[in-house]
Amino acid sequence: MTKLLPLTVALVAFLLLLPPANAKIQTIHQDLTVRLDPAARSLTVLAKLAIDGHGPLTFRLAKNFVVTTFTVDGENAAAKRIGNRWIANLPGDRRHDIVLNYHGALAPSPTTSGPFATVEPVSSVGGSFLPGGSGWHPSFDGRRFSYRLDVSVPKPQRAVAPGRLIDERTTGADYRAVFESEAPLDGIVLMAGPYRITERHHGKTRIRTYFHPDIAALAEGYLEATSGYLDFYERWIGPYPYSAFHIVSGLLPVGLGYPGLTFMGKRVLALPFIRSSSLGHEILHNWWGNAVRVDYAAGNWSEGLTTFMADYTYARQRSENDARAMRIGWLRDYAALPAARDHPVISFVSRSHDAEQVIGYNKVAFIFHMLRRNIGEQAFNRGIKLFWRHRAFTTASWGDLQNAFEEASRRDLGTFFRQWLEQSGAPKLVLKRSGAHGNMVSFDLAQPASDYILSVPVDIETSTGRERFEAKIKGGRNHFDITTTSPALGLTIDPDFDVFRRLDPAETPPILRDVTLAAETRIIVPTKQDEFLKLATGLAGRLLDTGSGRSIHAAAADTPLPATPLLVIGTPPDIDAFLARHGFAATPADIANRGTARAWVTRTSGPDGTTRPTLLIEADSSRALQAISGPLPHYRRQGYVVFDGSKAIAKGVRPAGHGPLSVQFK
Repeated sequence: MTKLLPLTVALVAFLLLLPPANAKIQTIHQDLTVRLDPAARSLTVLAKLAIDGHGPLTFRLAKNFVVTTFTVDGENAAAKRIGNRWIANLPGDRRHDIVLNYHGALAPSPTTSGPFATVEPVSSVGGSFLPGGSGWHPSFDGRRFSYRLDVSVPKPQRAVAPGRLIDERTTGADYRAVFESEAPLDGIVLMAGPYRITERHHGKTRIRTYFHPDIAALAEGYLEATSGYLDFYERWIGPYPYSAFHIVSGLLPVGLGYPGLTFMGKRVLALPFIRSSSLGHEILHNWWGNAVRVDYAAGNWSEGLTTFMADYTYARQRSENDARAMRIGWLRDYAALPAARDHPVISFVSRSHDAEQVIGYNKVAFIFHMLRRNIGEQAFNRGIKLFWRHRAFTTASWGDLQNAFEEASRRDLGTFFRQWLEQSGAPKLVLKRSGAHGNMVSFDLAQPASDYILSVPVDIETSTGRERFEAKIKGGRNHFDITTTSPALGLTIDPDFDVFRRLDPAETPPILRDVTLAAETRIIVPTKQDEFLKLATGLAGRLLDTGSGRSIHAAAADTPLPATPLLVIGTPPDIDAFLARHGFAATPADIANRGTARAWVTRTSGPDGTTRPTLLIEADSSRALQAISGPLPHYRRQGYVVFDGSKAIAKGVRPAGHGPLSVQFK
């Protein structure tokens, strides 16, 4: 290999200012021969790249790898390396063959629980995870490539990656598997662990579990559930797009999806509800997000459509009450979202904070619920099939979805998509001047400060039962006269919460998100115990969507509370004293003295008449507080939760009051 001379500062600056170097590259194929030794945390790779094109080629490789061979078309290459970036020139517009040999040590796999945020390749005998964007193989600034991956690991390790499994064997002390791409990708994820493999075939699809030995008994249940999901979505959408679906267990509590496989923490896989919820969500992503890619420049439709066709659909299959409860939960989450953090759906790209889930997952799923009500279930299902037929293995935008549903329904849906995608906010419905005279019901329905075109369900209670009507409204104030078949007794607007709207406070009992989403939340830890204070500060940082903010370590009797949402963390005596000192209601009787820790939300009125939420967290000891540090952030949609150690033994949302959109006639 030609010795690389040190680069001058000027040359480095010149190379860094080069335009994207792969603009003249037509196709890329990678043939990777990989040896992974988790016990030694070592990786050795022979990478053969076949590239059609010419000009300066830039690719990235993790900077800790030592490259021992670098040739272009059989000749040692005078490549330039800057950190993790390599630049080599490809003369002539033709196929070029690049060969790299490299090796290096991998970081140890994380062993602590919590958010999975590794972006580097990690390895251990318990499990290895090499993300596609981590630089363990050459990558080309997002450009897609085909590949063949030949990977070997020492027994009892097993390795798996996306792609068609074309060879698998155990020879001597090694396990070897070969995967080929079924569609171009911009990165390859590689996983390995002491897995036990269980498989079955579902038609032409190979279904496999790669499970750690301690959860291997769950394999058959997961294979059976996967078969059911494949049947369900193939009927709804079209043929499953890959040759296999693999379920791979990991060391940390994660849920990640890739073409033809999902990677989940083994503790997550052991949870009894995962097969009936998250598994189907990840399988569906093989259609939406993988086989039909997202045009992120035009907004991310995939997460919301998947939430609608998976999570919401499973709730609807259980019962209409469960589906209604999920819609209310989405509206309740939106009510907790500060106005400053709201934004148009079209600008959602990915979830980086809890607030993004409210918009990109929940609101988008709700939009698909309204679309189905708008055009009818048959037209909606035809639109799903058309979208798949037209866009499979391509990149798609919101515009492509609109085109499919317009074709299916034979309707112009431009207004519907524009009002829900391109503007932030939501309508607020106000019922005015309602009354009844025998069988005649009259009312005005307004949406102050917005001009959405809406079809709002209206239930009228009569002496012989309920009657359903649709009120078509557009901005301003709309008057309706409705004749019922029997004398009218009462009126309810949007009784099943079918319209995405701003709920009235009477419809929104407080939940943890009222406090955790607010950027101005202040923290009070009324204790002098250093260990408790440290743990409380850490918990606050995990709970609050915008970090830990500014802490008030003590709230003296003569210190007025700030007029902001509050997070108060303390022991039972601390919390009791705080509640009494500042005029709060006592700990709710149904959770007082239960378990080892309790969290609940209450609302108080300020001097100006506005209400503010306060989240109170009461832990019997530092140990009890530490035990809820991991699980409590998962209960932000609850109004209260009680823990015994780290296990939630009670949770819920307080009943809502009688909202102003429902009236009884005298």
